[in-house]
Amino acid sequence: MTTLYKLFPPTIHPMVVHFTISILYLAALFGLVGLFRRRDSFWAKAFTLLLLLGILATLAAGLAGVISESYDTIPQAIRPMLSAHKRDGELTGIAVVIATAIQLLRGRFRKVSPAAWLFALVAVILVSAAGFLGGSIVYDHGLGILHVTRP
Repeated sequence: MTTLYKLFPPTIHPMVVHFTISILYLAALFGLVGLFRRRDSFWAKAFTLLLLLGILATLAAGLAGVISESYDTIPQAIRPMLSAHKRDGELTGIAVVIATAIQLLRGRFRKVSPAAWLFALVAVILVSAAGFLGGSIVYDHGLGILHVTRP
């Protein structure tokens, strides 16, 4: 399995994770508009589809993170931050799945469920926290830039 990882560049995680961030922010924005424009089903449809895409993007970002991590030797000082970054990423995925499940069960494509929107907002907060930690890991500590071991 390790050799399969080497098919991807060590920077695959930062290349993929930005899709997750943008999709989740858009989902929350469209959901918010949909809460106020309840007669227009476009916003509920877009919200639901963006949540579904958010699940796929979050899975892709997590897999890409595992691949990127396989290239690096993680310094001891960074491990707690990396652990918190992973935790926030996993919690983001859980929040998106919950938001999607609620939306599909309650609102579907007709209206935005307020509970689904709240979980989407939680996902945005969590992905922002993960992004903050990820940025600090890269830009403050150089992981993925200075410590990459090339094959």
